[in-house]
Amino acid sequence: MFALAAVAATSAFAQSTVTMYGVVDAGITKGATTTTFTGGGINATPRLGFKGEEDLGGGLKAVFQVETGLNSGKEAASSIGDRGAFVGLTGAFGTVTMGSSVLTPSFYARAATDPSTTNNYSIVKYAGAARLDNSINYTSPVWNGLTVRASMVQKNDNTANSASKGANDISAVYANGPLTLAASASNSGYDKGNFVGAAYDLGMVKLFANSVKVAGTAAVAYVASNIADDTTANTAGSEDVAATASAKYTSYGVSAPFGAWTLQADMRTKKGAADDTYVLSAQYALSKRTSFTAYTAKTEGAKAALGAGVRHNF
Repeated sequence: MFALAAVAATSAFAQSTVTMYGVVDAGITKGATTTTFTGGGINATPRLGFKGEEDLGGGLKAVFQVETGLNSGKEAASSIGDRGAFVGLTGAFGTVTMGSSVLTPSFYARAATDPSTTNNYSIVKYAGAARLDNSINYTSPVWNGLTVRASMVQKNDNTANSASKGANDISAVYANGPLTLAASASNSGYDKGNFVGAAYDLGMVKLFANSVKVAGTAAVAYVASNIADDTTANTAGSEDVAATASAKYTSYGVSAPFGAWTLQADMRTKKGAADDTYVLSAQYALSKRTSFTAYTAKTEGAKAALGAGVRHNF
């Protein structure tokens, strides 16, 4: 009886849960000259993931997540955890994780102020990468609607693009009532940029605006320490990363729900360049987990692209 009581007491605070989740998305796209089946996703990239937590007692929990990309159109080689794999602790202080981040702070800032909610046809630009390998990540508790996120990669873990610099990414998202404000700054070790955005929900429509600045960079030359990270062979003196020019993008958009329908429109401009881009889309919720999406996108000087498909979340 004493042994059973001890086991019961341990289970009371050491309970754990594991959840499997995923997305399957596919459709048809038509570009300037071709029409193709897209198993890589019209609305979102197909994926399979596992996440869980264990109650350690005293308000402290262990957390983990592993996410792998899929292609619903064909067999495709995937590395388990290629969309993120991390372990960490969460409590009153927030959440600290280590590993490959599923999403970066900059990506969260973009998602908060993107009319297309970062769907694959989204035209909103943002600074930074979608995820960071070998990173240490922090997410704050929500303070009166404000969430702060930060990520860093040590210089010895950032040799793919720089032999001597680390990487960092930070964002703040304020969401309270109808107003959402977001800002982020990132520095990969060889390029950097910042993002600001806002959204306001008027009830019948939601308005969005954002701006991103990306600093120009010099080419990063080959160094012996990062040859293992390269996908193509290098010779001494060749470039790992080509030089880029500075750029500024501005976007304006609107999203409007009509029953099961959600209509979206977005426009993006690039300062000093004639490549204005537009996207119109419509989503129909067939259920809480399944939706139909259709969109058209047009860039100045190019023919319009079309796409339509079905997404299922599980």
